[in-house]
Amino acid sequence: MKSRSIAARTRRHALLCVLAATAIGLPGLAGAQAYPSKPIKMIIPAAPGGGTDVMGRTLARVMSEKNGIPVVVENRPGASGSIGVQAVINAPADGYTILMTLADATTIYPLLKKTPPYKVDRDLTPIAQVAFTHVLYAVSAASPYKSVQDLVAQSKSSKMAYGSNGFATTSHLWIELFKQKTGADMLHVPYKGAAPALQGLLSGEHSLVVASPATLKVQMDAGRVRPIAATSPKRLPAFPDVPTMVESGYADFVVGAWFGIFAPAKMSPAIADKLHDMIVTAMATPEYQKHAESFKFDTPQMPRADFAKLIAADAAVWRAAIEAAKIEPED
Repeated sequence: MKSRSIAARTRRHALLCVLAATAIGLPGLAGAQAYPSKPIKMIIPAAPGGGTDVMGRTLARVMSEKNGIPVVVENRPGASGSIGVQAVINAPADGYTILMTLADATTIYPLLKKTPPYKVDRDLTPIAQVAFTHVLYAVSAASPYKSVQDLVAQSKSSKMAYGSNGFATTSHLWIELFKQKTGADMLHVPYKGAAPALQGLLSGEHSLVVASPATLKVQMDAGRVRPIAATSPKRLPAFPDVPTMVESGYADFVVGAWFGIFAPAKMSPAIADKLHDMIVTAMATPEYQKHAESFKFDTPQMPRADFAKLIAADAAVWRAAIEAAKIEPED
């Protein structure tokens, strides 16, 4: 009898040891099972009202509705978005602080610094791509240019300028890539935003802009702007008469802008996967799809690992554009 009692206690002790070892070995899994259990903060490193803010708030609202946990948006603009990025980097990697941003803040800004304040692959966990847009190169409808070839030929025989949303912005770098690929010779006129740059095009201050279809659509519908090329691999369904850069004779010229969700580095893979699944579920809703369509955004869904690869490939493109623009990293 005594030996059976000892044997029973031994078995119970062994079982407790196994359970304890399991709990210690799988803390991320245990945390993921309880996640989320409190509000999630979504930091947007831009001012309220812009495209990133509007898309982020739509995603936050749908995520809240689908999961029964509030997703609260906090705008943290400033220093090219780096203030908001740094706030997420410094937050606990528990899934309750996330970042909604473009490549400008996460990828381009560090490339413009001699000593990068952060690196995506070291300081952040890529979670999901939530929207994507190709861009259009466009001229004034009053101009004589009907194609990329027309514009490039004229730029080589007379002085010509292009307008951007500002120095070292994506619009600046996209046209520097255009110049690099086509051999166009154009001066840079930086403006303080997309609207002033577009107005400069219409008033004849310069000859070329690059922007998302959503940005250009009103002026295109009014007949004031003529797109001469899209950066998509195939013609955009919304603009079937606009040739691609590839069709225009520039192979592999396919670029665009992604919107993505990030979390702090060293997040538990189990929690990161659950957060990814929550986002993908929200993206599939009619409300989110309708909102993305209103901006002419695509909503591709991809595994976390593929999003990380996209970011790395994107960084190489921006690095080449910065070098082409002869932009020197600063302190």
